[in-house]
Amino acid sequence: MSDDVAARTRLSLAMLRPAGGGEIALVLGPPIALSLASAIVWHLRQPGPIPFTDRNVLVSLGFQVLIAACLLPYLIRRGWKPLAVAGHPEPHDIARGVGVWLGLLACFYLTLLALFIAAPNFVAPLRARSPFTGALSPPVIVAAAVLDPIFEEFLLLGYAVPALGNRFGIKVASVATVALRVAAHAYQGRLAFIAILPVALVLTFYFVRTGRLWPVIVAHIVQDAIALTITFGAT
Repeated sequence: MSDDVAARTRLSLAMLRPAGGGEIALVLGPPIALSLASAIVWHLRQPGPIPFTDRNVLVSLGFQVLIAACLLPYLIRRGWKPLAVAGHPEPHDIARGVGVWLGLLACFYLTLLALFIAAPNFVAPLRARSPFTGALSPPVIVAAAVLDPIFEEFLLLGYAVPALGNRFGIKVASVATVALRVAAHAYQGRLAFIAILPVALVLTFYFVRTGRLWPVIVAHIVQDAIALTITFGAT
């Protein structure tokens, strides 16, 4: 069996596992709810640029580790296993991931260009002022660029696509995971639609089409590492 067929077969087999509504709510609900709640609370209490500090980022990563530590044993008992969905990482996944990253970069800039032409007022505030402020140390940038993509992609693609796909079909699952990813970044305001939506479309399309999760993780790591370094790296 070729690698391409094996990857698509893994996704097809993962979609055969039935996931109840209670399980889906338990797995997807807390991280999305926490993200939405933090976005609402922040904008109500202190509108303006969102501060990024080592402490804030480490607390966020700590919540991700805690959620993963609680949910992973539960899901394994119910028949969901990370490597059964993703397979083992391969050296070729790095090159594939760079290719996916170039694709999402192209999609982002095409979206940005289209918005500049069709809806300049929507992007004008972002040109005048960055939605973020603060600085991060190199170790925190590395930790965030690695841990967040692994958590997010296993949650939104490795788990959500098969679980929702089993109940509603792959098309509904794909749309739902794109919406969940944008909702999880609601704290970024309109930037979530400008930057996260194109990324969500590319990553979801690639995973659903190929069944490969590790290249998606690589692309996400590359994107976060560059974005965090440029935005919050020491000057």
